[in-house]
Amino acid sequence: MKQQVQQTIGRYAMIPAGARVLCGLSGGADSVSLLLCLHELGFDICACHLNHGLRGAQADADERFCRALCARYGIAFAAEHCDARAAAEAQGQSVETAARALRYEFFERCAASFGAARIATAHTADDNLETMLFHLIRGTGSAGLAGIPPVRGRIIRPLIETERRQVEAYLTARGQDWRTDGTNLDDSCTRNRIRHHVIPALRDIEPQAARHAVQAAALLRQDNACLDELAAVSGTRIQAENLKKQPEALASRAVRSLLEQAGAPMGEVGQRHIAAVLALAERRSGSASLPGHIRAVRRGVWLCAEREPPEIGKIALSEDKPAEFGAYIVCITRKISDIHSSFKYYPIAYDKISMACLHVRRWRSSDRMTLPGARGARSLKRLYAERGIPPEVRDTLPVLCCGAEIVAAAGIGADRKYAGTTGVFAVAPRADG
Repeated sequence: MKQQVQQTIGRYAMIPAGARVLCGLSGGADSVSLLLCLHELGFDICACHLNHGLRGAQADADERFCRALCARYGIAFAAEHCDARAAAEAQGQSVETAARALRYEFFERCAASFGAARIATAHTADDNLETMLFHLIRGTGSAGLAGIPPVRGRIIRPLIETERRQVEAYLTARGQDWRTDGTNLDDSCTRNRIRHHVIPALRDIEPQAARHAVQAAALLRQDNACLDELAAVSGTRIQAENLKKQPEALASRAVRSLLEQAGAPMGEVGQRHIAAVLALAERRSGSASLPGHIRAVRRGVWLCAEREPPEIGKIALSEDKPAEFGAYIVCITRKISDIHSSFKYYPIAYDKISMACLHVRRWRSSDRMTLPGARGARSLKRLYAERGIPPEVRDTLPVLCCGAEIVAAAGIGADRKYAGTTGVFAVAPRADG
């Protein structure tokens, strides 16, 4: 196995002469074999371990194992704890995606601390095949079928051409044990079912399935690199007409480039998301929600990718007490003369509202209101559009409600039921907004 790893490192020019390499060490067979193999090959290595806070005592035991292993071989080691579940909730991501982001951020910090020029992860040929199959059944394009790249920036994967059975044989021959993550045995996880059932079946048909998948992935990456370069987008917007003119193969890649630059978690972006963005190019307006709190918006001739505004719940209001609502300050008062000139105000019938249930919130697609002099109720979406208020602005504006009823909407005015001159709903941008 050492010879094969040495060849992989050379084939992809993974490690410059004299460079220090940081090994991500989980304690599993793959990462333990990576550590020992690079050590035996004479590379200058260090290691790090992140406890994601997901498996309690088992995870703590993994950390102790890694620390002891590195101490035995005199390898510099660092460990850290995090709360991947809390991070996932905060970011609106899956636990797996959040844990991966935390892990790579930790790797970067450790590499800087140790002076490591490369970061080695223990992905194997089996991991590559699992990834290709996982993406295939989700309906991926050729980018997903290209598997795990051997090199991505300064991340290297020296075991990417090595099969898991070789890894275990390598460790067994040395009498080296390893840790087993109990979650890897749970067949409720799609990846585990692929690992435990699909790949063995493929090996019954073709024993070299994992190696052949590595070769296929390499060919796909060559094609993808060429097409991606042709479709690359500079920035987070593209002219819709230009996108429509492109061949479908390039248009979908242009969208991926757009979303990647906007910060979307590309591992969670599927073909249905790409299709939703492409559909916006055929429309005059609209938006599409995407993973990672990213949205695509048709704005005039442009198709833009941007972060959705942060969620804001209901904010209760009290008379004459300004309240913060996102990027705005809002206030309800009878004293129109006290309103500062920076406020835009909307006259209302103060005597018709109940302060006990008065609050502001963002608009909803189901919202409707009837303006003074109008024949009937109309949707806020239509009223915003008639006033030329773009989606990215309307999504931040406060809507004043009394219970379930709309009293007034910033940018539009008061509902007919609450129209009057005995009070005002005042709105102004925050000084720091």
